[in-house]
Amino acid sequence: MNNDAFYVQKGNIYAVPIVHYNMEMAAQVRLAFQKLKPDCVAVELAETMQSKLLHAASRLPDISVVISYDQAHQPLYYLSEPCDAAFEGLRSALEAQIPAFCIDLDVDYYPDMRDFMPDPYAIQRIGLKQYYESYEMANLPLKNDADLDREMYMARRLKELSLSYDRILFIGGISHIHNVLQQVDRSRFPTLQHAQRETVELCTLNRESCREVLGEFGWISSHYEQLRQSEEEFPPDRQKLIYNLYKAAAEKYKESTELPFPSYNLRNIMKFIRNYALMQQRLMPDLYQILAAARGCVDHNFAYETWALATEYQHLRNVDGLPELDLSTADIWKHTKLFRFHLKQPGRKSSQFHKRRQDKSKFRFLPPGGFSICSYPPEDKVIETFGDFLKKKGTQVLTEEASRSLPFSTSLEEGIDIRETIRHWYDKTLYVKVKGKPPGGVGSVVVIFNEDTPNEDSPYQEKYPWKTTWIGEHQQESDMALYATTLTSNIVGPGISRCEYGGFMMSSPPRRLMDVWSDHDYSECRTKAEVLLMAAIDYSPKPIVVYVGSKPPRTFMKTFAQRYGKKIVYIPIGQLSPTTLNKIRFFHVLDSHDKRSIASDYL
Repeated sequence: MNNDAFYVQKGNIYAVPIVHYNMEMAAQVRLAFQKLKPDCVAVELAETMQSKLLHAASRLPDISVVISYDQAHQPLYYLSEPCDAAFEGLRSALEAQIPAFCIDLDVDYYPDMRDFMPDPYAIQRIGLKQYYESYEMANLPLKNDADLDREMYMARRLKELSLSYDRILFIGGISHIHNVLQQVDRSRFPTLQHAQRETVELCTLNRESCREVLGEFGWISSHYEQLRQSEEEFPPDRQKLIYNLYKAAAEKYKESTELPFPSYNLRNIMKFIRNYALMQQRLMPDLYQILAAARGCVDHNFAYETWALATEYQHLRNVDGLPELDLSTADIWKHTKLFRFHLKQPGRKSSQFHKRRQDKSKFRFLPPGGFSICSYPPEDKVIETFGDFLKKKGTQVLTEEASRSLPFSTSLEEGIDIRETIRHWYDKTLYVKVKGKPPGGVGSVVVIFNEDTPNEDSPYQEKYPWKTTWIGEHQQESDMALYATTLTSNIVGPGISRCEYGGFMMSSPPRRLMDVWSDHDYSECRTKAEVLLMAAIDYSPKPIVVYVGSKPPRTFMKTFAQRYGKKIVYIPIGQLSPTTLNKIRFFHVLDSHDKRSIASDYL
């Protein structure tokens, strides 16, 4: 992290180059102000609107909008928010009770130009000095007449201020700083006139508009304001803020959907947004990319929770009763992207079928013996189908690993291998893919959602204490060993318990599995996940065992499998559909077979 203040000095003028509506730039202005302790502040904002702009800055962190109109009576909006560097300068000056001036020339019909700018997040790592020098070394675009007039006017105003103040902090656009400071040395300046503004108004935004139009979305602005007041970890790190946003959204997601949020989701999301941002030649993603990553890596419900937290702004008060505006992104920024949420909702006809969920406190789950409990058949079908899918996927992985590329002779085999053909382009040889020999088949499947191991940072509290072994009731069902939440932790009906898998093992054909949890052969296993994997190896009648988890099994388990002619195929759980995983992670246990006739009324 680089928190050194930077400015370009010209006599008693200290200029901070900025990009408007960016948190990193606002933080640099704050650092420069604290270091310089200037006599006055001058910012690149229209002089004709100075009184309203200063009023808007005095209302921060509340949001304000200064409105005027051009000659064609089209509205002009100046958004005052904490993460704009110019308004940060005005606000700091007001807080320090020193003069603040808006010194820019007010022009009409300013062209909508967007300079190609490096991602300002780079300042967090290399500092504003190197960032500015890199920009200066680049080939800058030609200036239009309006820019040249503005730079000349700001130079004249700075020279006037330099005669009255000993230390002037000037906050100007990164593309204007160099020319403005050069023009300050002039002895004479041309006469330039402001555009005529008959009306200048000060308003605020309603909460719906505030979610949509802020230059830096609410989560960033709120945390900038919080760290600005506390002076801790300043300047803020955008990457950490985005990571914390996803973590907070995950808690909301778990609360609203009652679904788990595995840690690998965060890992996948952060990798996704890194690559997505790089595709747009940026270091950090914008809000659209943040939401797209949440939707793509988890689901629409998680994307919605992320949006709700990201766009919430905590400091919208309007204690002085300004008029509230309802503006859209297109009104202020002239460009917009549409993001739709397709939330999972109950069907329109579901109200016709009432589940008997009342008086849960009266429900009991008191099985008279361990052999009386049973599963819910519709869920058995789902998990058996999932097991078959994993067996096919494991076979496919091994087949692809065994495939190879050979020079074309008489058959195209599985198709042309483009990569290998290009690699051997020099010898003009066409290569084709040859499918590997199919493995002997998959006999067992292990799925680990949570290893339930102690955490070094906190005392260990076992989350999945119930460990049992189930025998398949017929030839279409597999034997299963599992660990899960307790039978009495969530009673949803009379003799009906809702449990959550920590992990399970399936092996077929059925009726062969002993109680793996009391088997002394597995005493050397370190975790419950390893017990399941070792049992899967022992009971697998075929040479392949598929293991799904957040991390691969340790080398000892692979060696153990090889000793008995078995092979473990590891599939990262993050490669599987979160929707499917959430569907199978929860299951129901009935305290007797007769409860199967009423279970559908409560599930």
